[in-house]
Amino acid sequence: MNGNYQILNKEKMTITPLASGTTLTFQYYPSRVSVTYNSKSDFSSTGFIIQETKGAAPLSLVTVNKTRYRGGLDISTQNNSLQVVNILGMEDYLKGVVPSEMPASWPMEALKAQAISARNYAYVNRNKLTTNPNTQTYKGFDGENQRTNQAVDATKGLYIKYQGKVIETFYHSTSGGRTANVGDVWNSNQSAYPYLVSVDDPYESSPHSRWSFTFSPSTILQSFGIRNPSAALYNMSITKTGANGEVGAVTIETSEGTKTVKGNENQIRKLFPLNSGSYYGMLPSSWFDIQVNKEGKQLFIQTPQGKKTVASLKGQTVQTANGTVTISEDVNVQTATGVTLISSDPAKVSSITVTGRGWGHRIGMSQYGAKAFAEKGWTAKQILEHYYKGAKVSY
Repeated sequence: MNGNYQILNKEKMTITPLASGTTLTFQYYPSRVSVTYNSKSDFSSTGFIIQETKGAAPLSLVTVNKTRYRGGLDISTQNNSLQVVNILGMEDYLKGVVPSEMPASWPMEALKAQAISARNYAYVNRNKLTTNPNTQTYKGFDGENQRTNQAVDATKGLYIKYQGKVIETFYHSTSGGRTANVGDVWNSNQSAYPYLVSVDDPYESSPHSRWSFTFSPSTILQSFGIRNPSAALYNMSITKTGANGEVGAVTIETSEGTKTVKGNENQIRKLFPLNSGSYYGMLPSSWFDIQVNKEGKQLFIQTPQGKKTVASLKGQTVQTANGTVTISEDVNVQTATGVTLISSDPAKVSSITVTGRGWGHRIGMSQYGAKAFAEKGWTAKQILEHYYKGAKVSY
């Protein structure tokens, strides 16, 4: 403890003052929590609260496992372990969030837009916030920066509202040139989120705007749950269900049969695992195209509708001098350079190249887009009202 604090035993409802500089050690037991400090021990079945007291120092801090935090703590048991919750005001919380979500060196109006958007998200999700990107990244007092603190203070009390109501705001790194409709990537009811619709991102300049990755057949087969090491991948296709071309389903054809996976953007991205730590180990976004690369020569057949690419000649029907025949074995084909023997077995996939745009779910505010707008002279209010259609920034 650095400052004036007291400890509350939530079971006994006893309060003990703590001198500045006191170190407390908490330990989990199956039915209680223990605390040891100043050569004394105490126990509680419901845990303890570390509270700031009246007349506290201008800046009181608690240090947990070498990280400093503003405010107080609630220590209890959760899932057979200790759970520590930092209790503090909204503005102090945001000071530990904004520089963790957006570089503090970026333009001030972009930082203000980030602060307001993060305030909205925290307000709506205040009972389920974590310290990691699953909600908003929070690094406490040690994560603060003077410029982002300035952005938080300058926007104190400002929220984004739709028809007068504080809305749940989502933001992401990079849209790739256009944000997404929430219904297209999360299968949400679009009418319930009229402000989370696709908008242009004309100035966004990000290292994640365009990307490309190549995957081996074995990686794809495993991500689809096919564990047979001798299984072969014959083809892959995607179904674009989003207004901008966001992918909503992926189908593979294999020696084990055909399998289709449908889902939201998170499920689709996980079908393409990345070994490196970048992009959280999955495809950056669900806005992409694929190129199927195959072993040997690519096969085409002529149909009444035109030329068609096929994985195999097996099962195709051809007209011969003796009538229509369905191919079931290797065949000789007359080409411009002579007769060529073509195997009836499907050509195997050698690799899949995925080329796409953006990083993240692409819903709401693009952080790189906000940076670009700010560099063009836009205010935080203008930035937010562009990304959250029909919403207004106000107190």
